[in-house]
Amino acid sequence: MSEATKVPGFAAPAGTWIAHAGVAHAGTTHAAAPAPAPARPGPAVDDDLTADLGDGVSLLFATPMLRLLMPDAARVNPGLRATILRRAQDDAGKAISNVGGWQSRNDLLDWDIPEAAQLKTWIAAAVRQMAQHSPMFRGRAPGTTRFRAYAWANINRDGHYNRLHLHPGEHWSGVYYVDAGQPDPAIANNGVIEFLDPRPTARAMPVPGFKFDRGISIVPASGMLLLFPSWLDHWVSPYQGPGERISIAFNCTLE
Repeated sequence: MSEATKVPGFAAPAGTWIAHAGVAHAGTTHAAAPAPAPARPGPAVDDDLTADLGDGVSLLFATPMLRLLMPDAARVNPGLRATILRRAQDDAGKAISNVGGWQSRNDLLDWDIPEAAQLKTWIAAAVRQMAQHSPMFRGRAPGTTRFRAYAWANINRDGHYNRLHLHPGEHWSGVYYVDAGQPDPAIANNGVIEFLDPRPTARAMPVPGFKFDRGISIVPASGMLLLFPSWLDHWVSPYQGPGERISIAFNCTLE
C-alpha cells in the first residue's frame, strides 16, 4: 500500500505526489521536497484585493477592516453614556437586528451635545484612514472626498444580542463602543462581535487545519472603533453580565 492511501480520509491515485513536513511521497518512493525560490508574482487582476505575505505566498480577496482605540474616549464616553441612557427612558426605540435591548433612531449625529460632534470627527478620521488603502478613493485629491453618515445607539443588557445582518445600500459601516460593560469572563465568546467569511464556497474544503469558512470574533472594549465594508455579514453574541453594553453603530456612503 502506498503512502498516499494511508492519509486518513484521502485516497489518492497511484503516483500522486503528497508532500508533508518537508517530505514528499510518490507511491512508496521518498524524495526530498523541492524548495524553489519564491518568485515575485506578476500584477494581480486587482492588487487591492491581495495581501503579500512574502516567500511567494499571497492572501487573495482580502477584506479591509479598521480597528482603533480612540485616545480621548475617557473624556467623551461619560457624556455619550448619560445621554443614551436618558433617551432610552423617554423613547421606546426600535427593533431591527437587536433581540432585546434598545436601539435609538438613526439621528444620533444630530444630537445637540459636544460628544456627538466629537464622534463625527472620529468617524471622518476613520474614513480618511481607510481611504489610504481603498480603491474607492483612488484619483481623488486628498481632503476632497465627501460622504454622508448616520448613526444610532444600542443598549444590550443581560441576554440581549444582535442577529446576523449586513448593511445593504451603504459603503462602510462601523461601531463605536461607549461602554463595553462587564461581561462574565467565565463565559466563552460573551458579547463578542463576529464577522463571517464572505466566501460562500469556502465551506467546500472541510479539512482539519484549514480554518476556512470560520468567523472572526473581536472582543469589544470601551473606546474601540471598528470600520468595515457594509456587505460583511456580522452578528453580536449574547451579552451576559451586569450593567449595560452601550455602543453606537453608523453607516457611511461616499458621494
